[in-house]
Amino acid sequence: MKLKIIILIVAIFFGLTTYAQNIDIKKIDSFITHIENNNRGIGSVSIFKNGEEIYNRSFGQKQLNDISYNAETKYHIGSITKMITATLVFKLIEQNRLDLDDKLSIFFPQIPNSNKITIKNLLEHSSGLGDYAVKGDDLFWLKKKVSKKEIFDEIIKQGTLFEPNLKVKYSNSGYFLLTQILEKLFDKDYASIVKTEITEPLKLQNLESITDSTTNTFPSFIYAEKWEPITEFDFSNVIGLGDIVATTKELNIFLYNLFQYKILKEETIKQMVPDTTKKETFGRGFMFIPFYEKVFYGHGGDTFGTHSMASYNENDQLGVSYSINGERFPHNDFAIGILSIIYGKDYKYPDFNTITLKSEELDKFLGVYSSPNLPLKLTITKEGNRLKGQGSGQPAFYLECYETNKFKFDAAKLKIEFKPKENIMILDQGGMIFKMKRE
Repeated sequence: MKLKIIILIVAIFFGLTTYAQNIDIKKIDSFITHIENNNRGIGSVSIFKNGEEIYNRSFGQKQLNDISYNAETKYHIGSITKMITATLVFKLIEQNRLDLDDKLSIFFPQIPNSNKITIKNLLEHSSGLGDYAVKGDDLFWLKKKVSKKEIFDEIIKQGTLFEPNLKVKYSNSGYFLLTQILEKLFDKDYASIVKTEITEPLKLQNLESITDSTTNTFPSFIYAEKWEPITEFDFSNVIGLGDIVATTKELNIFLYNLFQYKILKEETIKQMVPDTTKKETFGRGFMFIPFYEKVFYGHGGDTFGTHSMASYNENDQLGVSYSINGERFPHNDFAIGILSIIYGKDYKYPDFNTITLKSEELDKFLGVYSSPNLPLKLTITKEGNRLKGQGSGQPAFYLECYETNKFKFDAAKLKIEFKPKENIMILDQGGMIFKMKRE
C-alpha cells in the first residue's frame, strides 16, 4: 500500500561489489545518530547475520510527545504482508489443497476473466486485474471502513487491464482475492491463519494480523514544523495485503526461518523468488532487491505514513529489516546508507543544512504551476517564512531552501528550482525532470 506524492517513485536498492565480513556496527550507529540528531526520521532497524541479531535500534522517538514504546512495539509493515500471504498460499500448495494453475473461477467466478486468471497470476501480479486501493481518483477511500462487498464491487467494476501473463502490474486486488481463498480453504479468519501457521510455530510474539485486540503498535507521523500523527488506513480494509504489524526483529526471524526451509520446502522457495534469468522484479510473493552484485529477496511495504523493508541475502545469510514511521529522509536512501556501510562502501552522510528566508522573500515563488507532461498541478503557498507545496488532491508539504531559488522535500526526493522572472519552475523528482509554468 502506498501514498504517492506527486509522482510514483519505484524505490529499490542499487548495487555494490564487495562484502565486509566484519560489519562496522559503530559506523551504522553513527549514521543513524546523524539521522536522529537532525530530526530526519523515526523508526527501527534490525540486522541479522547467520540467524543472530547483531544490531537493533529504535531512533527518533525522543522527538515525540506522549508516546510510549518498548522493544515489543510493532510497526505497520504494509505490503510486506503479501510475503506472509504468499507463504500461506504455498503451504496449501505443498499440502495439495491448492495448485498454482487453479483458476480463480473455482472460488470467485464473478470476477472478470476469472476463467483465465490463475493462482500464479494473482501471486505474481500478472492477472491483469486493477487495484482496488485506488477508487477512481480517490486515493484515500480505504481510510474509512468499507465492507467486503464494497471491495468486491470495486474489483469487478475496475475489470481487467490486460490478459493474464501479458505483463506485470502491481495489484492489491490480487492479494485481496488470495486472502479470501485462504480463509475459505483454512476455514478461519486471516489473523487466526497467521497465528497457527506462522507465529506459533516460530514462537513469534510481535508479528500479527491486525485485529480489534491488537495493542502496542506505533502510529505513523508526518512532519509539519513538528511531528504529527497521520490518519492511516482502516486496516480491516487491507487484510492479507497490508495489515500485518511486526517488529523489525521478528521480520528478520521470519525470513531467516523461511530461507532455512523451516516453513516451506527448498523447492517451494525457489518457486516463490523472482527468476533473475527472466529479469523478474516480482516473484510469487517476493521482490528482487539488488545491491550491486548482491541479491536480496524480500518485500517493501508502505502505508500512508510508514515505510518498511524486509530483505534477506541467502549467500551472506544477512537479513536487514527496517520500518520508518516518520520520514523526512527518503527510506530508500536510508537503506542505501545501511547497506553501503555493511558492505564496506565509501558513504558520505547526507547534508541537512538549509537556509532560512524572510517571509517577503518567498512571495516571488507563489502561484499555481502546471505542465502538459504532468497530470496534476502544483500549488506553491507560504506559511510564515516557510514555503509549502501541494499537488492536486494531495497533502501539503513543507519545502526547505538549500540554495538561492532552490528548495527540496527530501521525503519524496523532490527538488525545485524557481525561475521567477520567467514564471517557471524546474521540478526534479528522483531524476525525472519537468518544466512547469506559473498560471
